[in-house]
Amino acid sequence: MSKDLCKELAKILKGEAQQKNNVCMVTRERRDLKPTILGQSTQSEMVISLEFSFEPISKKSETLNLAELVFLQEEVNPFLKAIKMSDHIKVSAVHNHWLFEKPRLIYMHLESIQSPLEFAKEVAKALKKAGIK
Repeated sequence: MSKDLCKELAKILKGEAQQKNNVCMVTRERRDLKPTILGQSTQSEMVISLEFSFEPISKKSETLNLAELVFLQEEVNPFLKAIKMSDHIKVSAVHNHWLFEKPRLIYMHLESIQSPLEFAKEVAKALKKAGIK
């Protein structure tokens, strides 16, 4: 995958691009979240990051697209409603990571094989509908 395409994906997703072993990784931190775990505030990337990977496959125009996203509870259903409009993106998990965190954070995994630009645009649109700017 080209560095220019990786940077374009990061721009669409409002994140930072990094390439390793021909895989484009995009990370975006949710700076609007101010979580605590066990009563301690945290800004750990493990807690507040949206993470995306785009990996080339044999079809030159498509990639294996993966994501792990973090949501407040009230953002989950609007995002799910919006992402269900996609013919390609599958929601493969909805779960929590932490105990005793406030506010309650929900994590979601996505996967698809499609154009990386289409995936990024569809996810960005669904994030916006969930109120994540």
